[in-house]
Amino acid sequence: MKLRSQAVPAFHQSRPIVPCAQCGEALFAPEWSEYFDDRRIRHFWSCDACNYQFETMVCYPGPDAQAA
Repeated sequence: MKLRSQAVPAFHQSRPIVPCAQCGEALFAPEWSEYFDDRRIRHFWSCDACNYQFETMVCYPGPDAQAA
Protein backbone atom coordinates (compact mmCIF):
# COMPACT_ATOMS: atom_id res chain seq x y z
CA MET A 1 0.00 0.00 0.00
CA LYS A 2 2.90 2.36 0.53
CA LEU A 3 3.69 2.28 -3.19
CA ARG A 4 0.25 3.65 -4.05
CA SER A 5 0.51 6.51 -1.57
CA GLN A 6 3.80 7.56 -3.17
CA ALA A 7 2.33 7.46 -6.70
CA VAL A 8 -0.76 9.58 -5.96
CA PRO A 9 1.07 12.89 -5.32
CA ALA A 10 3.18 12.39 -8.46
CA PHE A 11 0.04 11.86 -10.58
CA HIS A 12 -1.73 14.83 -8.99
CA GLN A 13 1.20 17.12 -9.80
CA SER A 14 1.36 15.89 -13.39
CA ARG A 15 -2.19 17.08 -14.19
CA PRO A 16 -2.46 20.86 -14.10
CA ILE A 17 -5.77 22.16 -12.81
CA VAL A 18 -7.14 25.24 -14.57
CA PRO A 19 -9.26 27.58 -12.43
CA CYS A 20 -12.44 29.01 -13.94
CA ALA A 21 -11.74 32.55 -15.14
CA GLN A 22 -15.02 33.73 -13.57
CA CYS A 23 -15.51 31.92 -10.24
CA GLY A 24 -12.20 30.09 -9.65
CA GLU A 25 -13.72 26.58 -9.59
CA ALA A 26 -11.18 23.87 -10.49
CA LEU A 27 -11.54 22.63 -14.08
CA PHE A 28 -9.83 19.34 -14.85
CA ALA A 29 -10.32 18.94 -18.61
CA PRO A 30 -11.41 21.17 -21.49
CA GLU A 31 -14.69 20.57 -23.32
CA TRP A 32 -12.72 20.30 -26.56
CA SER A 33 -9.33 21.12 -28.02
CA GLU A 34 -8.32 22.33 -31.46
CA TYR A 35 -4.86 21.59 -32.81
CA PHE A 36 -3.68 24.35 -35.16
CA ASP A 37 -0.24 22.90 -35.89
CA ASP A 38 2.68 21.20 -34.11
CA ARG A 39 3.07 24.07 -31.65
CA ARG A 40 -0.37 25.63 -31.00
CA ILE A 41 -3.40 24.13 -29.25
CA ARG A 42 -6.60 25.97 -28.30
CA HIS A 43 -8.71 24.63 -25.42
CA PHE A 44 -12.38 25.49 -24.84
CA TRP A 45 -13.42 25.40 -21.18
CA SER A 46 -16.88 25.37 -19.63
CA CYS A 47 -17.48 25.71 -15.89
CA ASP A 48 -20.24 23.55 -14.38
CA ALA A 49 -20.43 25.78 -11.29
CA CYS A 50 -21.17 29.13 -12.98
CA ASN A 51 -21.65 28.21 -16.68
CA TYR A 52 -18.84 30.55 -17.74
CA GLN A 53 -17.08 29.59 -20.98
CA PHE A 54 -13.61 30.66 -22.09
CA GLU A 55 -10.69 29.64 -24.28
CA THR A 56 -6.99 29.23 -23.62
CA MET A 57 -4.12 28.86 -26.08
CA VAL A 58 -1.03 26.72 -25.49
CA CYS A 59 2.03 27.59 -27.57
CA TYR A 60 5.13 25.39 -27.53
CA PRO A 61 8.50 26.74 -28.69
CA GLY A 62 9.82 25.76 -32.09
CA PRO A 63 12.62 23.23 -32.47
CA ASP A 64 15.17 26.01 -33.04
CA ALA A 65 14.31 27.86 -29.79
CA GLN A 66 17.02 27.81 -27.12
CA ALA A 67 16.33 27.16 -23.46
CA ALA A 68 16.93 30.17 -21.23
